Formats: sequence, C-alpha cells, structure tokens
Amino acid sequence: MFDPVRICQILNEEDVAYIIVGGFASVVHGSSLPTQDIDVVPSRQAANLDRLARALRRMNAMIRTGGDPVPAPIDGPFLANMPIMLNLVTDLGDVDLTFTPSGGLGGFDEWSAQAIVVEIADGLSVRIASLDDIIDSKRAANRPKDQMALPYLESLRDELRDR
Repeated sequence: MFDPVRICQILNEEDVAYIIVGGFASVVHGSSLPTQDIDVVPSRQAANLDRLARALRRMNAMIRTGGDPVPAPIDGPFLANMPIMLNLVTDLGDVDLTFTPSGGLGGFDEWSAQAIVVEIADGLSVRIASLDDIIDSKRAANRPKDQMALPYLESLRDELRDR
C-alpha cells in the first residue's frame, strides 16, 4: 500500500528536513502521471539524518533489492555513508532517499532554493521541488520513463505559468 501522505506525516512528526522531488512532487504540482514511490532529498546534517533514521524505523524500512527486501541497521551514521541514493521498502510504500538527484543542483541546500511549501492534506505541509527543477532532473536522468514524462511535465509547467 502506497501512502505518501502518511510517509510525510511521519517525516514531519520527526522534524526531518527534506524536499520531495520526482513523481510525487509532480503529482502535487498537478500531474496525473502515476507514481508508486516517493523521492526525498534529505538534509545531510547529522542530527537530521538521526531524525530521518528514526522516521524510517517507524515505517519498518528495509533496503529494496531485486528480490526480497533486506533488513539493515538504519541509523544516522548508516545514512551518512550513502553516497547518492538509497531505495527502501516500508510499510507505507517505497521511499527513495536521493542525496544527490540527477541534474546540476547537487543536494538539499541547492534543491531548497526554489522549493515551495504545499499543503497535501489537512494540516500537513511539505516542501516540494519546483516543477522546473523536477523537469531538469528528469532530463538529466535520461531514463526512458523520464523521457516519456517530459513532454507532459513541460506542458503542465507552461499551463501553470499561463494562469
């Protein structure tokens, strides 16, 4: 069961500094393209990684593999050693931690510059990447699924700008 709202609630309850990017951020912007996971760019500050680890343990996170999920001792130091990405399976759906998303922005601080705050449920506000930054990242990733999504996301961006 994919429950991105509950995932965000837990992250917020643990006071994690993060930005949502990728497909779910696109959905929040108005995209109707389906997504089955949530992509999160967390701050790499040690205290934040400890809070993130606590939130992930609450979701019973395990490492996603090609086979069965693999348990891991998810704590702040473990997360600090992840260079680029960590794909997880949780009780609430797949969570992809993206420490350095595709594109030219780098990590959390750079993605924060144009991120916006959006209420995704009653009383639940999250920071999501700008649609321009999502498009740039998908273009840089250059995966087939991203290439197929680009024309739609660019059209959505143009429509939102015309409003």
